[in-house]
Amino acid sequence: MAHPFLTLPLLLCLGQASEPAQVEAPVQARLSFVASEMAVEDSTLLTYLHAALDVRTPELASGLRAEAALSMFFSTGGNNQGVAFRDNGSAIRLRYRPSTWESREGLALSVFPLSATRVYMGFSYPVTWERQSFPRRDGNEPALELRLSRRQWSVFAATKAASVLNDLKLTQETRYALLAGGALEVTPELGLALKVTHLNRGVVPGLANQGIEESIPVYGASLAAAWHRGAPIGNNVDLSLYSGDPTFFERFFLPETYPGDFAASVSLEGSLVSQRLQDVDEFAQMRSELGQAAALDGRLKQGFFRLHALAFLRTASFIQVDVPGFPNHQAFGRDADPRAEVSGTLSGDYHFADWGLTPGLLVRVALPATFQRPLSFVPGATARHIVLQGPNQLSILPDGEDRRAVLTLKATARWDLGSVAGVLAEVSYVRDPNRTTFEDDVTGVGQPVFADPDALGFNLLLQARF
Repeated sequence: MAHPFLTLPLLLCLGQASEPAQVEAPVQARLSFVASEMAVEDSTLLTYLHAALDVRTPELASGLRAEAALSMFFSTGGNNQGVAFRDNGSAIRLRYRPSTWESREGLALSVFPLSATRVYMGFSYPVTWERQSFPRRDGNEPALELRLSRRQWSVFAATKAASVLNDLKLTQETRYALLAGGALEVTPELGLALKVTHLNRGVVPGLANQGIEESIPVYGASLAAAWHRGAPIGNNVDLSLYSGDPTFFERFFLPETYPGDFAASVSLEGSLVSQRLQDVDEFAQMRSELGQAAALDGRLKQGFFRLHALAFLRTASFIQVDVPGFPNHQAFGRDADPRAEVSGTLSGDYHFADWGLTPGLLVRVALPATFQRPLSFVPGATARHIVLQGPNQLSILPDGEDRRAVLTLKATARWDLGSVAGVLAEVSYVRDPNRTTFEDDVTGVGQPVFADPDALGFNLLLQARF
């Protein structure tokens, strides 16, 4: 059996197509129900189902096995008519392991026929990127990955493909993204992981419409180091932060062990990405824009108590890297003064073994990313600070106002009902003084004004396993 260090922190850190280690039952099914309300007073209740089916064949030949993993989201369509579904990285996989190799070693070939969100750059979910390589694709974005895992190291190579419109030639063309990386156990407690990528997103639509052919090449790298001592320490309950992770429904119900001894882990990672975008300050010109991200994750466990700490930084250009740019396909202007998002989270929970219940508390303070931009192109128009809450998620601040820190408080709970069911729940209070709405001024022109900064919300996840 592989060393415990490789079984959780580093394998999850490298984590492309590889899934957390589980008991290899021939057939395993999961059905999850999610209900989310970000602000009870003025938001819409979001509900959906996630269904997963994992099938593993007996040995087909000496050391050769096949797997199929179906992962789908289901929700009602518009006006509750019909059912909409979305793929969550379903895969078909062949595994080969010689008889002399250990159980976690082997060669795996994975095919993702519909979506490639499980093949990505970065390691910790808040700072991952390239979940989608071609946002202007026509149809699916499949992927192919080959991975070799040995006891103290692993390597992988992957490619994504999509059909993208060439606005200059007015034809569809297939574009490819290349990813590669590896992980190394330097010592039984220390490991390193590296990923690199290159792709070309296709021509810039705005320039192509003017008869100018310029493309958007992308180069990037992600590097991580992880240290671990003692039993593995699983994730805390932070549904609003991690719910977009494609492996969310598998990872967050992995059994947690409490041997009673002290355990701790620390991981540090950074990503750097460069892509050529249209220069908004120079007509028909291109320039390279850098995006950076970093994350520090610390965990400790003593007895039945766990403590989690997470800090991360994302520049404005990194948040928009997969859009790409803002506006689309354009770099930030030289006078935009983009500033990075900085977030820090601290949480603690305690496990009551007799009840299978793990309540916890969480606090997060975040300073959102911002940039400046005039609301109109009239000469002399005043630039406003614009808060960037996520890719293309904007909040325009009133004239003369600047960003302010966002406070999040949560009460969380995990309830394990044996091996067949589980519940994750959180009630949150968020004070976001950057929330705005638009109201007409005396001239009848809509202007941004501050909205109620306080919001009470909840997230609930119910899962049954068969």
